Amino acid sequence: MKTINVDLGKRSYKILVGAGIIEVLGRYLRALGAGDTACVVTNAKVRRFCGRAVSAALKKAGCGVYFHNIPDSELGKSWDCAAGIVNSLAERAGKGRVFVVSAGGGVAGDVSGFAASVYKRGVPFIQIPTTLLAQVDSAIGGKNGVDLQTGKNLAGTFYQPRIVISDINFLLSLDDRQINSGIGEVIKYGLIAEPGLLDFLEDNREAVLKRDKKALEFIVSRCSALKAAYVRRDEYDTGEIRMALNFGHTFGHALEAAGKFRRYNHGEAVGWGISCALRVSEKLGILEDFSVRRRAEALLRAYHLPVKVRGVDPLSLLAAFNKDKKFIGSMTRMVLLEGAGSIKVERNIPLCLIKEVLKEGKSGRL
Repeated sequence: MKTINVDLGKRSYKILVGAGIIEVLGRYLRALGAGDTACVVTNAKVRRFCGRAVSAALKKAGCGVYFHNIPDSELGKSWDCAAGIVNSLAERAGKGRVFVVSAGGGVAGDVSGFAASVYKRGVPFIQIPTTLLAQVDSAIGGKNGVDLQTGKNLAGTFYQPRIVISDINFLLSLDDRQINSGIGEVIKYGLIAEPGLLDFLEDNREAVLKRDKKALEFIVSRCSALKAAYVRRDEYDTGEIRMALNFGHTFGHALEAAGKFRRYNHGEAVGWGISCALRVSEKLGILEDFSVRRRAEALLRAYHLPVKVRGVDPLSLLAAFNKDKKFIGSMTRMVLLEGAGSIKVERNIPLCLIKEVLKEGKSGRL
């Protein structure tokens, strides 16, 4: 088992990575004093696969357990779902100290963390990510939120978990699309921070797709350490340090919203967004080495992530792009790449250039 520390003073916590490590949850919960009753937020599919193991680990710590199911899609990140979790916590008021456990992917983590942060102004929150994307990225750092009809993550809070348990065994049930989706975020880390991750993905594609535990543990632990370092330096995303993690996400979030959060999942959208962000970097003269995009797009294709998209209304795509939460009024802000491991936050990117890149990334007029 590997342990990564997220050093945030009183809000510090550990990320544990390894195969079969859900069994240690009880030991850590007793030390944390999280509470008496766990509300496990998950979906029906995840509950069938890992619900028994999660429940057993919680009960071993002497906790009562109940499950709260949400939809198995981005639709789970809604006001209604967040309110449902909060109401379920309130129904147990006076029956001991309640805390929230997320067992699932980024959707479960975001909406349950949001609910935990607002109920009684905050109750303890535990992350048990069960997708590759959540283990390498979204379960770490305390960003929680819900989607609005106009865009993704437009309402949210910063609220750190007490611990993150990334059990590699939970990844073994994922289908190829879910594994590939997580790789979209890994490619992001390889471009903005650690090019060696790109080497690893190129050299170990077969092992990753075969769910080799050692390969997956390396990816999860390395990305977790990188994410922890960004969060430690810029917990509340007030500077431009943590904003680097949004590389590829401005275009990606627009694609998700334009597809009504159904056509492309988050990792696929980020993969496409990476390609678009690299094109913008080239066109503005920020990225002079064109081989970087060629290599990134080859990796995206190798893991079946889109470089071109279809079936999305062009006008909806442009409208969603303009509603990105990182923009300030009408001023665009985007994370771009200067070179391997070096980013630049660029402002006021011409709309004509954005349209040009969107056109290159799909068929149809803008």
